[in-house]
Amino acid sequence: MPSLKLALIHSRVDHKQPELNRKNLLTLFRQAGEKGAHLVVGPELSISGYSFNSRQDIAPYAETATGPTLTALADLARTYGFFACIGLAEHDTQTGILYNSAFVVGPTGEIVCRYRKINAESRWACSGNPKEDNTFATPWGRVGVLVCSDSYHSLMPRVTALRGANLLLILANWPPSGVDPAELWRARALENGFSVAACNRTGMDLAMDCHQATSAVVDDHGTMLLNEHHQQSTIIMTSLPLQADNQLKAAQRLGKMASRHWPGMHDCCLNLSAIMDLTSFLQLPTPGPLLISCIVVGAQEQAVAALQAANTDRDQLPDTLSLLPALGYSDATLNQIQACCAVSGQRVALCRETPQGSTFFWFDGALAPQQISWNLSPDSALDALPRFDCGPARVLLAPFASLYHPEVALAAAKQGCDLAIACERLLSEEDRLVAGARTIDNLAIAACSTEGGGIWMTPGGHQRWEEQLAGPRESCRFVLDTNRTRKKRFQDRIDFETLFHGATG
Repeated sequence: MPSLKLALIHSRVDHKQPELNRKNLLTLFRQAGEKGAHLVVGPELSISGYSFNSRQDIAPYAETATGPTLTALADLARTYGFFACIGLAEHDTQTGILYNSAFVVGPTGEIVCRYRKINAESRWACSGNPKEDNTFATPWGRVGVLVCSDSYHSLMPRVTALRGANLLLILANWPPSGVDPAELWRARALENGFSVAACNRTGMDLAMDCHQATSAVVDDHGTMLLNEHHQQSTIIMTSLPLQADNQLKAAQRLGKMASRHWPGMHDCCLNLSAIMDLTSFLQLPTPGPLLISCIVVGAQEQAVAALQAANTDRDQLPDTLSLLPALGYSDATLNQIQACCAVSGQRVALCRETPQGSTFFWFDGALAPQQISWNLSPDSALDALPRFDCGPARVLLAPFASLYHPEVALAAAKQGCDLAIACERLLSEEDRLVAGARTIDNLAIAACSTEGGGIWMTPGGHQRWEEQLAGPRESCRFVLDTNRTRKKRFQDRIDFETLFHGATG
């Protein structure tokens, strides 16, 4: 089977030592060429180091497109016939602006792609233009480039996939604190159906210890092919399987992009940067605590007893929400659940599966249950996925398949939703990872199935999301404080025209 030989230059980067860093990096790029690498990737800011306090601080270490690093790298690319990708502090001579940039040099020595980091360093760097194409053509298909925390924001990888990339390169300077970047990189592969190769660094920056920082490669199905850290500079070699025609695999990405037809996604374009109080602006419920329970049962006969048990252990919170999995609930069972809710005041969400389709049921105390029958074809008349208020929370009802699309979650978050819920037949390990990554889009997630469930809470800063997980015949609970989920920050430097143009490459 043909394969693409990848080399990740997992190198030590010494702060403010450009000559030393350049010499070491070029040696490693040369060795990768001697090993037959087709595509060689270095880390973010690999010549200057990372931590700088101002434009004046980093200016002596910024380079131009014709500077010494790219000139020498072009010679190596011509000699060995590889594509070389490297991260630099860039000085734009026409404007004097500084950027955190990634450059790709092709086998002819020409620069075939320049990407300027969007989520740029606040002290010295200008954000790049989100409409500039961050992909480039290779003999194996189109490849995309992002820099470090740009992969933290879900729409940047999504736009890259829509531009036709079947492989995403991520140049990183990501120490092992907070969220594990390898989890995020894997989630981005799962969401978009492309492979991801992330090159991190090692060593000590000014005040940032990267000795345990990991580089990773994930295939288009989300399988982790490697995830390594090294104390010293190392070339990490791996091979990415190609199709019989020597092309990168595209079927997963094309399938993911074709399944984006979910109503209401365009709301993710809304600009809320000037809105300080979402509660009043969107007329949301008064924020406060909501006790969420995922009750895992394997058969409908267990549902009523499980709800009754959950009602005896509610921590005296008046506002509760219980999720049951998708099952073939009979009318008699639904009547029993309604009677249980009428007595206890519980709110319960479940999905009833029949040969004719799926119907969502929402029980709210003594009120008559609400029913929503799914009809989510591309020409669906629904303007948006259903939203409703549950005590202190605005809740999105979302089939879990929709949560693989960040546009859906971001649209709901910009409409004030605190929580998305999904009632499913099954949840995979990959689903659980995507649910956690989805919380970065300013939305808590709760999902329940016959084999397990979970509740994932929005993270603080760049920390990992909180989660409570349940296995078969278990339950899990979490008190969601919607004071926290109302504090939303969005990365809106996005090429929304490409996002909704519909191109899939």
